[in-house]
Amino acid sequence: MIAFLNSNFFIGLATIVTGGVALIVYFRQKRDHKEQAARVLLMEIRTAEERIEQIRDKVATNSTTDLPLVFPTRSWKSYSHLFVSDFDHDELKLISSFYDYGELIEEFAKRNNDFFWVTTEERARVTQQQLAAIIKDAHDSGLSPADQDAYIRERRDYISSKSDQHNSPYVPQKTINEIQIYLGKLRMITTSSCGAKLKQLADLN
Repeated sequence: MIAFLNSNFFIGLATIVTGGVALIVYFRQKRDHKEQAARVLLMEIRTAEERIEQIRDKVATNSTTDLPLVFPTRSWKSYSHLFVSDFDHDELKLISSFYDYGELIEEFAKRNNDFFWVTTEERARVTQQQLAAIIKDAHDSGLSPADQDAYIRERRDYISSKSDQHNSPYVPQKTINEIQIYLGKLRMITTSSCGAKLKQLADLN
């Protein structure tokens, strides 16, 4: 028995078995890594599709003051190499274009949101300047204190009413036009055959 354990045959057999086990562990870990990556991508894409629909609805109803961001994270570039053998050229292109167009939509959505807050702050600044000028005019007018108060209230109410009439936020139409262009180009993933394959890879069917 000892002679067998010390034989070249047993040493070679042990080497083969050890190597086989190592390969099994390696491929299992690789499979698990790919499965986890597919789940991350699927969750990320589902979230992005929901937010894209929110943006589409807001643009259609001209309610564009607070557009959501499209991607919570962007994992495709990190994981795409894992799926080269699983998707054909058109499917890989579909996923890549989804992320590319989604990122462009998100960029223009951020610009749109920034314009809203900039114009809101600018209006507040101008209103404060106008009120300060009214108070100064009242004090310099030589009116009695009661008449000064009445003058200030009248002018203040006038500014407030005009502000309400023109309170729609300024949003450059070019920004909305660009969002609409890329919304038209973007194709959803989860309802496509590519999405079905991704669900299989994520072991969610």
